[in-house]
Amino acid sequence: MEIHVLVASEVRLYRDALQRVLRGAHGISVVGLASSPEEVIILASRMLPAVVVIDMAMVENFSMARPLARATQPDGVVMLGIPGIPAEVIGCQPSAILGYVSRDGTVAVLVDAIRAASRGAVAPEPHDGGSIDDLTAREMEILRLMQQGVSNKTISRELDIELSTVKNHVHSILAKLGVHRRGEAISLLYAHEKALGGWDVLPLPGTPEADHLGDDLPPEALLA
Repeated sequence: MEIHVLVASEVRLYRDALQRVLRGAHGISVVGLASSPEEVIILASRMLPAVVVIDMAMVENFSMARPLARATQPDGVVMLGIPGIPAEVIGCQPSAILGYVSRDGTVAVLVDAIRAASRGAVAPEPHDGGSIDDLTAREMEILRLMQQGVSNKTISRELDIELSTVKNHVHSILAKLGVHRRGEAISLLYAHEKALGGWDVLPLPGTPEADHLGDDLPPEALLA
């Protein structure tokens, strides 16, 4: 029995590439390509895929996992392009999200995650770094300022601490999270925050709130 998959990404190149890659995987059939939150909801209701593969870049703009799980009941959702997967992020994600593939993940990892999700099995890709919870209160304060794009010098002034102290804190944050760049640490914080809340953004199909979504999808969105 084939595993019907819906692929969701805002980038057409990614959608087309994933379709071609998964076409060569035994037992997997891509039944739809979604380029927006609205298309994901519509196609998931129409095609009833067993697994939905969602580009993390799209999730950073909206949250769909819980509405999908309630409305279409897919066997599982696989998140693609995760910058890092701390244990507490996995624990706080909606139960529909069963697979995680990092930015460095291979095609084989993606296929394995899809197959596991179709069975209702959790198959997160391991993350060797630490947890956001490992940070001290001061480190969390500095990380949130980093998230806002504040420089070390400005952090030093705002917190009334030495610049060298700020640099030491930043170094400690990166070391505890197992990352090498500020952007990676910020991505982990963002993923952590998204995991803890904000998953009920889109309306459920069939509700009055969803009427405006319409069904005027482009022909390439429907593959089966």
